[in-house]
Amino acid sequence: MSFEVLTSVSKDAYSKVNWHIMASAYEQATFMLDASDGQNQNTGRLAREVMRLFNNGKRDVGLIASLAADRERTMGFSAEILQQTSRTRSGVRE
Repeated sequence: MSFEVLTSVSKDAYSKVNWHIMASAYEQATFMLDASDGQNQNTGRLAREVMRLFNNGKRDVGLIASLAADRERTMGFSAEILQQTSRTRSGVRE
């Protein structure tokens, strides 16, 4: 799925160069996360994080990709911990 589709933002909101920077950073971040198959349910969240970093002034593709991938790893880890805590409280053990 293309980066532009994942963001739900009008194509006219950014120049072609800016879209290219964000799309390249997104592709690198998915590679870092091994999520390029599109099966990752959080691809939209990753795309929004790339856009947020770009909107905050980041322009280096590698930096945006690294920061977005790190954030996604943190979010995934946090969700996993919450899920485990919920299971433990309900008496379900792994």
